[in-house]
Amino acid sequence: MVIPDRNRTELARTNRRAILAEAALRGPLSRTDIANSTGLTAASVSRITRELIEADLLHELPADNDQQLARPRSPGRRFVQLEINPSGGYVLGIGVNVFSQTVTLADLKNCRIARQDLKLRDLTDPEQVVDQVVREAKKMAAVYVPDRRRLLGASFAFTGAVDPRTGVVRTSPYLRWGEVSLGEKLAHGLDMPVRIESLPAALAVAESRFGAAQGIADLLMVNCSLGFGAALLSNGHLVRGHDFSAGLIGGITPCGAPGETLDTLAGGHGVLKRLFGPQLDIAMTPSNELADMLMQAVGRCRRGDPEATAAFQDAGQLLGRFLVPILGLLRPKGLMVAGPLTEAPSFVRACAESLSDVTTEYNCDLMVSDLSPQSAARWLAIDEFLLERDLNLDDLKLSKAA
Repeated sequence: MVIPDRNRTELARTNRRAILAEAALRGPLSRTDIANSTGLTAASVSRITRELIEADLLHELPADNDQQLARPRSPGRRFVQLEINPSGGYVLGIGVNVFSQTVTLADLKNCRIARQDLKLRDLTDPEQVVDQVVREAKKMAAVYVPDRRRLLGASFAFTGAVDPRTGVVRTSPYLRWGEVSLGEKLAHGLDMPVRIESLPAALAVAESRFGAAQGIADLLMVNCSLGFGAALLSNGHLVRGHDFSAGLIGGITPCGAPGETLDTLAGGHGVLKRLFGPQLDIAMTPSNELADMLMQAVGRCRRGDPEATAAFQDAGQLLGRFLVPILGLLRPKGLMVAGPLTEAPSFVRACAESLSDVTTEYNCDLMVSDLSPQSAARWLAIDEFLLERDLNLDDLKLSKAA
C-alpha cells in the first residue's frame, strides 16, 4: 500500500511535535528515552532529532554534564542527552489587567530576556492598549532578536472571555471592553501569530504543562483578584462553555446572599468593602485605583495588621465554602488558586481550612500558583508555537546558516 505524500508529511510533523514535547516537558533525555516514551523507532528518532538540531531547536549536552554523570555506567557508547535549545527561538508574553500591563520576551525555556511595564492608567480604550503593546514589543524584538524568523509567536493573557479560534474578546468587565477583535489587531501589528487567552486559562495551561501542577490533566484554576475568574482543564483540554464564557464565576450569587455576588463578598471588592465601608464607592472608583488599594491591603495583611488579616480571612472562608459543591461536581485532581489575594496569608489559610474536608475526601490537591500573568503567557506561547504548531524548519536552518 502506497501512503500518500500528504499523509507522510503530516505523520512527520506529528512525530516532530511529539519529540519536541518530550524534550521540553521531560528533558534532558537520550534518544533511547525519547524512542521509548514516544513509541517511535530509533531510526525515526535519530533522523528527526538530527533535523531539530540542525534547526537549532534541540542541542546535545556535553558528555560531562551532571545529567550524564547521574546515569548508571554501562559498557559501550554513553547516552547523549538532548534538550530544548533555549537560544533557538524567542516568544513574547503579554499580560494585561488592572494591576499591571507588561510586555516580556523570553527564550524557549521561558528565561526572561527583557521586560517593559507599560503603566497604563486608562485601560478602557483597547486601541490604545494594543498600540502601546505593539510599540514596546517591536522595540524589544529589534534590540534582542537578531533574526525575526526565530521569534515564534506571542501570547496575550487578559481578564475576560475570548473566542480562542478568532481571538475576539467577548467581554472584559474590569477593562470595560466590549467585543474587540484583539487577536487580529495584535497579529497585524506584530506581524506574527498571536494566541489570546483569559488569564485563568493561561495559568491553567502553563501550570499543568510546565509548572507546579505538571501532569495534572484535570485542574480547576481560580484567579483571585478584584473579582474572580476560573478555568477548567478536563483531560488536558480547556472547557470553553457556551459563548466561551466558562469560568466567569464572579457574578454568581451565592446561596443566602441576595443582592451580592462572589466578587462583592469574597473578591478584592469584598475585602475593600470590609476595610473601607460605605465611604468607598466601588462602582465610581477607577479599577486601577481599586487595584492599588487592594495591594496596599495585602501589604497590611502581610505585616500582621489585624483588621486587614480579618478581612482577607473572611474572604478566603467564603471562597472555600463557595468552591465545596463545585469540587463535588467536577472532581478535579487539582485545585489551584492564583492572583493578588493569594499573596495575603490569611486568605489562603482560610480557604484551605474551608476546603480541607472536601479536598481530602476527593483526593484533590490544593496548590497556589506563583506565576505572573506575563510568565504564564510566555509558557502558553511556548506550548502553542513550539509544541503544537508546525515549524518551518527550512527557514530556521537558513537562519542558523546566516
